[in-house]
Amino acid sequence: MDIADRAANGFVPSGRWHDGVLEVTAEDMTVPGRGVLRVLRVAGEVDIDTAPVLQFALQQTVSDRPHTTVVDLSGLVFGDSSTLNALIRAHHRLPALVIAGPLRSTVRRLFTLSGLEDFFTTAPDTGTAVKRVTTP
Repeated sequence: MDIADRAANGFVPSGRWHDGVLEVTAEDMTVPGRGVLRVLRVAGEVDIDTAPVLQFALQQTVSDRPHTTVVDLSGLVFGDSSTLNALIRAHHRLPALVIAGPLRSTVRRLFTLSGLEDFFTTAPDTGTAVKRVTTP
């Protein structure tokens, strides 16, 4: 999904959290009859030092209560247990959470080694995840 697709689909920017190594952006879309769909795009590296950026974005999302949250990890270069901890906490507190790729091999390995590859609802990419949520 590119910028034109997002505009055509009604996405509006709703937040940006960053430091020098990690950036998380949020875009919201109102889905008729369902409410707000939020897409969080994570780019860079999440580790013990940068995890608060991701955690804050997820906490804000929990507070905003969208009907579905898609976390796009295609831009994630590195993640560690703090990545997983933030996602697990959000998974328990959000109505619906989808992890979208494509995942880099290092990130895919993180999910595999932790045994969490089947814990989350996943989609091959953000466009597919959004279509699943917005198609009647």
